[in-house]
Amino acid sequence: MKSLIIALLSAELFSRLSGSPKLMIKMPDTVPPAVAKSFAALLPAIITIGAFALVRTIISTSFNMPDIITAFYNTIQQPFMGLTNTWVAGLILAFVPVFLWTFGIHGANIIDPFLQTINLPAIAENAAALEAGHAAPYIINKPFLDAFVNMGGSGTTIALIIAIFIVGRRNKQYTTVGGIATGPGLFNINEPLMFGLPIILNPVLFIPFIITPMVSVTIAYWATKLSFVPAATIATPWVTPPVINGFLTTQSWTGAVLSIVIILVATLIYIPFVAMSSRVEVEEHKAESK
Repeated sequence: MKSLIIALLSAELFSRLSGSPKLMIKMPDTVPPAVAKSFAALLPAIITIGAFALVRTIISTSFNMPDIITAFYNTIQQPFMGLTNTWVAGLILAFVPVFLWTFGIHGANIIDPFLQTINLPAIAENAAALEAGHAAPYIINKPFLDAFVNMGGSGTTIALIIAIFIVGRRNKQYTTVGGIATGPGLFNINEPLMFGLPIILNPVLFIPFIITPMVSVTIAYWATKLSFVPAATIATPWVTPPVINGFLTTQSWTGAVLSIVIILVATLIYIPFVAMSSRVEVEEHKAESK
């Protein structure tokens, strides 16, 4: 977040200074255009860098802080991280991506910058606390969500694939899409399901698609809160397969067991809706063929 703010302000300042003819170093016409443009931007670049260096120095000396990054972290980011470490915050972080997905908006990409800037620093603090023999201060972070909520992709859709093969076998479309989606789903990629079934704008499947991750984050949060499972301390790649991710993220076999339990619960949630949706699809195809 701090990087984005600085980038926006510095770009705006540089662009305004670059438009001033008084700050342009004009080169002879014989100089190549690329070289001439680099000299024309020299003074605006020096002024922009100097201005932000001056601001950094003032903040460091006036507020007795080592640098502007530490100042931002202590005053804004760290308190905000604490606000996102509650069960309610976990429900919100689980709800927003899937809600956006139901309208065709890539919810995971929308919320990912927030998770990267706010939650990933919690991993380092969790690891430091555990090494010092203290309880991990942050339960909810991006690896936690990847390991226990986004299994198979947004909506815990690894469970949807399992449900399709249990109760959706009468529907050829569902079994075909489920077979295609199995490989990507093992690496938490669920676009074949989103657009193939589809889930997007599906009046039946969007219900478990929204409910399931909220149930998943609830189980995982309280299992961690009650010390049944260690807090997430390892930032594994988001494409790490389910169950394996739970083990690696928590560095404990209990993390793998928790992943399995959540998948089973999520499958039970999906089954009645998959059966209903599959039955409706079959009946519609029969009606169209008459």
